[in-house]
Formats: sequence, structure tokens, C-alpha cells
Amino acid sequence: MPRRPVLITGGCGFIGTHLAGRIAASGTPVVVADLAPWTGGPGVRAVRLDVADAGACRDLLRSARPSVVYHLAAAATVDTAHADPAAALRSTIGGTMAVLEAALAVGGVRFVLASTDKVYGELTTAAYTEDSPLAARGVYDVGKLSADAVTRLYGADLGLPVAVLRLCNVFGPGDPHTASRVVPRSLSRIFDPAGPLPPVLYTGSLHHSRDYVFVDDAVRALVALGTDERAAGGVFNMAASAHRTTRALVAEIVARSSAACRAGDPELAAAIAATGYTVAPGPPVPALTRQHCDAALLRSRLGFRPTVPLGAGLDRTIAAVMAARGLVAAPSNGATRGYRRAART
Repeated sequence: MPRRPVLITGGCGFIGTHLAGRIAASGTPVVVADLAPWTGGPGVRAVRLDVADAGACRDLLRSARPSVVYHLAAAATVDTAHADPAAALRSTIGGTMAVLEAALAVGGVRFVLASTDKVYGELTTAAYTEDSPLAARGVYDVGKLSADAVTRLYGADLGLPVAVLRLCNVFGPGDPHTASRVVPRSLSRIFDPAGPLPPVLYTGSLHHSRDYVFVDDAVRALVALGTDERAAGGVFNMAASAHRTTRALVAEIVARSSAACRAGDPELAAAIAATGYTVAPGPPVPALTRQHCDAALLRSRLGFRPTVPLGAGLDRTIAAVMAARGLVAAPSNGATRGYRRAART
């Protein structure tokens, strides 16, 4: 008998594309459901779906009969959610309810939710644990908190096999959100086709601190929650590869981008190193100041640890951007190199 497929809602997004590719490479059939077109690799069947359409969700799950649903569909960023709250909440909350109901009706489905560390709100202790109070604020954060809570309700009270992963900031090749997320936004300016531009930092976020994890490790954790019986019913904080202030992260992105160009184009490398960063008023949308997760539960119960250090992940992301621009990156040994802090402009 062929294996039952895996369904990924929001599967055409940044994390979803990486997740679908990894699962398809293992030989498991993959169905991605999204309003966006599929632009990833082979072995994936793409279905156009509005996750807030309960009837369409029910029909899809009845026809696909997935063994696992990875529910990634939601408002993509804080900025897009803030710009259109009604659409964001419809997608994030209404979509989660519709897919949960469909999974419950079909039966035999494990539901894995990609949640966020933003459900905890402002950090007031050393780190969030899974038992920390949930105090989200803002459209994006409250939408994700609601989806998180509803998923746990369907697991605890209605008997649906569920697991929740509260992701930190995920970065890596292929992230299209160059207007809002710090890594792709910075790289889009550093490798602007017209010449290097300084990444933009906002006055209010210079000292914001966040956990960061490379997309391959986030995908590994999602797969573990969908396949490991020890994850059933669990809520897990994502394990980060590093914790950085926004300013320190951008300085490292500039330095590593320059280093990647040094062998092939010393002039470009010098121009990138000279960009530093520029500071603008903002941010345009209120943001949390400090976020940091304790991921001891993910480690103790599932034996999970990140395998890609921050530096190696940045090098791989930079190489992908350079390849898309027709540039050749210097090979990286995967080690976290030392770097000189870029000048501020």
C-alpha cells in the first residue's frame, strides 16, 4: 500500500516550501494547500485553498486522507497582519478552526501547528518556558495565540492528536519577506542590483533581542512533532541556534556578506563592508523588546538540538542570495567565523 500523504497548509510559503521539499525527498507523498502558487521542487501536489473556507478544507482532507496535517497557513508577518487585521484574523484563527474541524471529522490525522514565541508577549523573566503565561499583543501575535489555544482545546477536550511548536525567528534561503524580516531585508539591500546599500535599523529596535534558527532546523523540529509519538499532545518551544540583538545580527550579516565576496570580487567586498547600517525612525509597527525561549522540553523529550550554527546558516543564506544575483560566494567551512563589526552610518 502506498504511504498516506502529508498535507501542509500554507505550504507555498517560506517554511512550508522547505518542509514540503524535505518530506517529499523522503518518499512520502506531499500535498500543499495555499492560495499562492507552488514554486518548489518535484514530488509535491499543489492545491489552491482558502483555509478559512470550512467546506473546502473538509473536502480536501476527505479526498487526500493525510496522516499528518502541518498547519502553517496564517498571516505571514507582523506588518501584513497590522495592515489588514480582519483578513489576518480570518486566515489565522478562522483557518485554524476550519482545518481542525476537517481533521476531526476525517479522523486518523495528527495536527501539527506552527505557532510562535510571540504568544508569550513581552519577556519579563530569563526565558519563556511552555508554562509561561500567554500575554500576546498586536494583531499577528493575538491571532497566533488564538490559533495555539484552539489547537490545544481540540487536543485536550475533543481528542484530536495535536502537537504545537512555538517557533522563534526562522531565517534561510528563499524567504521572500524582504520588506519586514531582518535577514532578507538586510540582504536585499546589501546585494541590491544597483550596488550595496546599508541595511536599515529602526531606532526603537536597535537593542531588541531575539532567538534565531536556520530553516532546516525548524523543519527538522516540525517533522519530529509529526512523526514521533513522544510529541503527541505536547507544546514545545523551538530551540534556537543563537540569541542576538538586532544591531549585532545586522553587523554580522554585513561582515559575512563582505567576506563571502572577498575572493571573487574584492571591490564589492570592500563596498559592502563600508555600508555599515543606517538608522531610521520606527519601527512602523510596535514590537516586543525581548524574546528568548527555554527549549529544554524539546531536548529532553525528543532529543532535539539545532545542528546549524547561526554563522553557518547566515553563510548559506548569503550564498543563495549571491547565486540568485549571479555572484559566486566563497566556500564556507560551516564554522562560526570571527567578524569585525561594521561601521555605523
